[in-house]
This record gives sequence, C-alpha cells and structure tokens, in this order.
Amino acid sequence: AAGAGTVFSFNGVGDPVRRMDVRSRGMGGAGRALIDAGLFDQGNFSSANPALLAGFARPAVSSLYFVHRRTLNDGRRTHAVSDGDLGAFQVALPFWRRTVVGVGVEPLTDLDFGLVDTVGTGDLRYRLSVDGTGGIQAVSLKLGQRVGRRVYLGARLDVIMLGTITETWSKDFDSEAVLDAEDRFVDTFSGSILQGGETRTVSDSEDRIVRTHRGVVPAFGAVYTPFDRWRVGVAAQLKRTVRQTRHLRNFWAERGFEEEVVSKTDIMLPASLGGGIAYSTGYKWMAALDVEKTFWSQTGSGRYDTLELAGGVLYRAGQADPMSQARRIEWMGGMHYRSLYFPTASGSRISEVGVSLGIGVPLRNRVGKFRYVLEIGKRGDVGRHGVSERFISQMFSFSGWVN
Repeated sequence: AAGAGTVFSFNGVGDPVRRMDVRSRGMGGAGRALIDAGLFDQGNFSSANPALLAGFARPAVSSLYFVHRRTLNDGRRTHAVSDGDLGAFQVALPFWRRTVVGVGVEPLTDLDFGLVDTVGTGDLRYRLSVDGTGGIQAVSLKLGQRVGRRVYLGARLDVIMLGTITETWSKDFDSEAVLDAEDRFVDTFSGSILQGGETRTVSDSEDRIVRTHRGVVPAFGAVYTPFDRWRVGVAAQLKRTVRQTRHLRNFWAERGFEEEVVSKTDIMLPASLGGGIAYSTGYKWMAALDVEKTFWSQTGSGRYDTLELAGGVLYRAGQADPMSQARRIEWMGGMHYRSLYFPTASGSRISEVGVSLGIGVPLRNRVGKFRYVLEIGKRGDVGRHGVSERFISQMFSFSGWVN
C-alpha cells in the first residue's frame, strides 16, 4: 500500500513556475503582449517576455506571495497538503533614452513531493518515506529598450545560484530479522551473510540528497503595437546546461557517524517559444490570449514537450479620473490549459486545466496597487495515471511606484 501528498512535481528539477505577474495570472496566465504602464497601472512585471520591461516610465517594484492547497485522489481515498511560497520580487528602473533596467529574485521551478510506501513482508517489511522540497531560483537581470513609438525590445539573463532541491529517503523497519536453521540472507547494510539461527536488528536509515545549481539562462523578447489598441508579443528562451552539485548524506545512528558523497552532473533546461496578442479599449477593458511551447523532450529521455494556452480579460470600474481613485477597482478572470513534461508508466501525458479570478485595489495617493487572485484547477486523471490532483492557489501581490 502506498500513500502520497502530491506527486506532480518530482522529476529532477521540479514543476516549472509560470513566470507571469499576478495581474496576468488573474487573466488566466495571459499577458506576454500587455505593455501598458501609465497613470492607472504600474506596468507588467511578467518575466515570460523581457520586452515588457521597456513599457515602464517610472521606477516601480513588485512582490508576490503564494499559498497552495493540493488534494490528491487515487480513486479510493484523498489526501490534502498545504504550503506557502514566496514568488518573484522585482524592481524596474528606467534610465536615459527609453532604456529600462530590471532586477529580480524569481523561482524557476517548484518542488513539493511526498510519498509513503510499505515495502516487503514479514520481519523485513519496512516503511519507505520520500519527501522532496525546494526548487531552482535565479537572480534575474533584464534590459528593456523602446524603439520609436511602436516597438519594444528586451533581454533577460537568469543567473541560477540560489535555489536548492532537498530529497529525504527514510527506511523504518518493523522488527528484527530472525532466521531459522535453514534460512540466510544478505545484510544490505554491511554486505555480510547471516547464517541460520542468527538474530540481527536491522537498522533504520535515512538518506538526504541536497542538490544545488549554477548556471545562466538567456531569453529575448519583443512587443509590437501595430495599432493604438492592439499589441503583439513574442519571446524565446534558449536551451542551456546547468551544473548540478549533489550532496548525499547518510545518517547511521547506530554507527555514530555521518558520511557525505559529493558529485557533479549537468542538467538541461529547455528552450521555449511563446507569443501573445492583447487588446485594450483604453481604460475600461483589456483582453489577452497567449500560447507557449517548451521543448522538454530535448532535456531527458521520456520527457514530453509542453504546450500552454491561456486567455483572460480585465475590467476596470470607475472612470479614468485621477480624483476617483477609490472607485478604480480591477476585476480579472481567465482560464488556462497546459501539458506537463513528466513521463508516466502508462505513457499517457499529464495535463492541467485551471480557472482564475482576481481583484485589484488601488492604494492611497496612487502609490501602488494590491492584487489578490484565486486559481482553481486539476492535474492528471485517475483512470489514465492512477491519480489526479485538484489544487487551489491564492496569490497576493503589491506593486507600486518608487519615488
């Protein structure tokens, strides 16, 4: 019998984080073409398209926090887990001649995995616990440049040096190993063979694997505004090799010492290509539609390329009048579909669908905006994958001008 908390993130590097700001997440995750910084908004902080940075006319800052609840279902029972994560913290700094520099600390992948399994029978039966937490984070350096009235260009360099992934594997044996006169077995801890009649207490064990990462990942983007109300955006991320250092720590309580083995390996982060269109009526309405393909199949055997589709709308109440600030409430809504790169035993691909709703409230004196987004969705299918997961994510964000 096996039980799990969540299983849809455990594949070496974790689950890729959708690098959209909270306003775009409220619109289903669309926004690669939404470049509209002005009197009523602080701009688009989405890192998915670095050209969006070129739309900032004043220095601005954004912070983001997530709260997740996941409920796993295997067709017979359910299990729920909750956790909170810090999202991106970003700063946009306009400079001379329509140039904007951006700096941020952002998660690239998220890992949250838990499994408990009972293995073996009789005296050698043990309880295996596997936990994975953490993720890959980066310092994001961005540069945006406006060219003329209608073209915005941008570049991003993710310097990976912060995030860690920690895996803990524990074996808890149920009882001693008692052998009769005709039996024998190999002691897996020492390699010795126990003869019939001997009694040996099999020690519990715990292995902890800590993975750290070093590398850089570049990306480029552009936004074009062919008409005053229309925007078109494209973005590409290059495939890169990242050096992973693995620290294996074995704790043997019975033997009284700790052993650590250090090894290094290269892992591949995939290339991606995305684009979007956006339409704005001016003050009241905005709509956006995005698509992105990520080439995970090039990074490891059995992995799938992923596709993401997202669309949403934003409605702003009140009037375009700076004196009626209290009435300028934003309402957001959208939905998304994305396939996941994880290989499965059945060969059936895992996909995710979700809907989102959000609200934005302006702060006093037009210094910024608070936004809250609720996202509800589902991953996997019990019939095809043996398990499915429903998730609820709450996102809280503050963005504002830096005077």
